[in-house]
Amino acid sequence: MAYSSISHVGYLLLAFASNSLEGTQSLFFYLIIYMITSLCIWSVLVSLNTSANKEKSKTLADLAFIVYINPILGFTGMVTFFSLAGVPPLAGFFAKMEIFISALSASLFFASFVAILSSVVSSFYYIRLIKSMYFETKKKNLFFFPISHSCSVTMASSVFFLFLFFLNPSLLFLITQDMALCLF
Repeated sequence: MAYSSISHVGYLLLAFASNSLEGTQSLFFYLIIYMITSLCIWSVLVSLNTSANKEKSKTLADLAFIVYINPILGFTGMVTFFSLAGVPPLAGFFAKMEIFISALSASLFFASFVAILSSVVSSFYYIRLIKSMYFETKKKNLFFFPISHSCSVTMASSVFFLFLFFLNPSLLFLITQDMALCLF
């Protein structure tokens, strides 16, 4: 997740480098979508409390077989990882597309090409996590603790906003436009 955040900051810097109103607007749009997605994915990871790792850090093995134990948690994790990857039916795709359009309109062709390639490469890592959640076998019988109310509300509202901002991004687009206009 740390390497993922570094690549997402690179997308923000690409929008900042375009030095235009559209670039600043896409920077704010991407930042808001990334914050919502990160909040959701960290809620999913915090919710993976088992009898074996209650006090320890979470590993990739903790994601294995989670969809069969808690299908809603697995679906939420899948949606957020796909949004981080920039898969089209989610808001993460629209945010990345806005950044690439603003960078290409500012003639940052090489940087845009490198960012698109790194986005494709990072998609494989997110798909690996989803594969682990859906297709890995569970190593031993573990008892999963119930998810706290605050984590479930955070995950539900984050997934709702990810779908909402893809289906109807005009509200967020207008807010980020006002934010960008305040800087120019």
